[in-house]
Amino acid sequence: MRLSNLQNNLVIFFSLIVSILISTLLWDKITLPLNNITGTTGALTEIGYNPNNDTIRYILFISFPLIVFLFLNHTLKKKIKIKELFFEEHSEVKKNNSIIIVLSFIFIAFIIFEFLSLNLSNYRLDPVHDGEFLTPAQNYLSTNMLWTSSYSMHGASDILYTVLMWKILGTESIGASRTFIFFIILLVKFLSVVLSYQLTKISNLNNGGKILLFVILTATFVSMSHYNAPINYYYFSYRDVYIILFLIFFIQLFIYSRFRNFFTILICLIATISILLHNDTGFYLNFLLFFYILYLLVIKKNSEVALIFLSLIIFWLIAIRLIGFDEFKVFLDHTKTIIFTADLIHGSKYPTPFFSIGEIEYGTRATRGLLLQLTAGLLTLNYLISDEKKIFSSKKVLFIFLFLLSFVMYKNALGRSDSNHLRMSSDFPILINCFFILNYLFIFFENKIVNKKFLSQKVFFSLSIIPFIFFYINNQDNYRINNIRNFNKNFTNYIHLDDKHFIDQKMIKLLDYYKKISEKDNCVQIFTYDLAIPYLLRKPSCTKYYASWLASPITKQENYIKQLEIIQPKYILYKSPGTNFDLTYKVESPEIHERLKLVNSFILFNYKQHYEAEGYIILEKK
Repeated sequence: MRLSNLQNNLVIFFSLIVSILISTLLWDKITLPLNNITGTTGALTEIGYNPNNDTIRYILFISFPLIVFLFLNHTLKKKIKIKELFFEEHSEVKKNNSIIIVLSFIFIAFIIFEFLSLNLSNYRLDPVHDGEFLTPAQNYLSTNMLWTSSYSMHGASDILYTVLMWKILGTESIGASRTFIFFIILLVKFLSVVLSYQLTKISNLNNGGKILLFVILTATFVSMSHYNAPINYYYFSYRDVYIILFLIFFIQLFIYSRFRNFFTILICLIATISILLHNDTGFYLNFLLFFYILYLLVIKKNSEVALIFLSLIIFWLIAIRLIGFDEFKVFLDHTKTIIFTADLIHGSKYPTPFFSIGEIEYGTRATRGLLLQLTAGLLTLNYLISDEKKIFSSKKVLFIFLFLLSFVMYKNALGRSDSNHLRMSSDFPILINCFFILNYLFIFFENKIVNKKFLSQKVFFSLSIIPFIFFYINNQDNYRINNIRNFNKNFTNYIHLDDKHFIDQKMIKLLDYYKKISEKDNCVQIFTYDLAIPYLLRKPSCTKYYASWLASPITKQENYIKQLEIIQPKYILYKSPGTNFDLTYKVESPEIHERLKLVNSFILFNYKQHYEAEGYIILEKK
């Protein structure tokens, strides 16, 4: 007996609920033994937990319901047509109307007003997050080297962003360093408008519906980034600038365009730059590019594959030429080490979905993040296998790549499951869900409205005022007339503010003493989480391991010791108060001397205590 369409949908729905329940119950059952061949020490290694557990659990939690969904649709509805999906022809995409362009400029005006209203009043130094930019920049200015001078946490951006702002603004200060975040977030907001414009363009809504879609999408995207500094972990952070830029051009490859080759070259350029500046972001984009190449091979677009490989070869040759081959080798070594040890160094255990709600601080957000990712996947698959009229004019396969990017980028939350990383990893699931839901909602209204005059552009333009009002009300605290009037004065004061305004008296006392005893030294060596100390003393770090805990792998500890033996710094800042990471739910991560036992033994064997006050300890070479 053949089931009705409603009965089929009910079977699929309840099967999905059961599959999610099964995935949840299996979550804690997946336990791989820790195989720490690198000798890295971190919060997870202390409890013998393998961070790959979370990755496998995540893949199962998302993929199992999606497989059930596909299997039942194929069995009950006979919907899946892979060949048609891959070999779909380009559709004609109409340009957005002039009203949307006008609305784009209105949003840009709001963005500019918000930027000019910035409240530059954060005068508190974050030893870690400020330090991860300040000291590498100081090292670069002293050596003219990138990875050779600084074993950075994220990539060359840790060095070049601050150096660039110091050069442009003509001053080397904490305030000037932070401004790069302000300007990149400003760019992220501008690009969010363009991304919304691109997504609106591929919608098959009527012109009136597109207007309302654009306004709501843009208001949502623009609100997903904040000017927080130095910690910038909102939904869209400054690191997402390359992701958004990549997608703007990537979308063009799935609609008819005379400049297809040009856009192909641009995404290759962005993929190359991003992996040099931001290791994780660059990895995600190159991961997506790899699967795009496979797709082109399947549909036999060999000329485009050749163009991608040629572009990548040229851009990498240019990059190697600019940074030097020795720097390139060090970059590869750093990247490889970070890939294999980052989770062991920084990782925290991902909360069990549903069961962690109310028991663990981030349990609700962790569960919500997984469900957002799952619903994004279900909406994508439902559209791909749908026999109904297309709701988008781009190739359907585009949405496979959007979800694939969203899926792999959630690794940020799996690697370090704190509140900030969980939130920032929900950005593209929210984007995909929002885009699909709004389109389906507006299509429903279009089909139900009898009076087609109601669908006119004038009516929808009038309706778009409503989300504009909500957007303004939600962000009204970000628009300050006095700040706009005094922006030039406030900005100038901020970048020229003496660094002493950012630090407390305990650190000022330490710096004054350190300057006296190290007056003849050419460098400063720290063995704490106080990363900004070398910069505050206006000297480079003696070794490239300014962030010592990153040298936790045995091979890096051995290299660390070799550099100490060669340079033989007279003094080492061995301990600082209150700067340890809280990586795992109210459990502090190991101190650096516990993470780097080989280096610690070397230091204690060759150095003796010289100074101790208010939690600071300085060692002196014996």
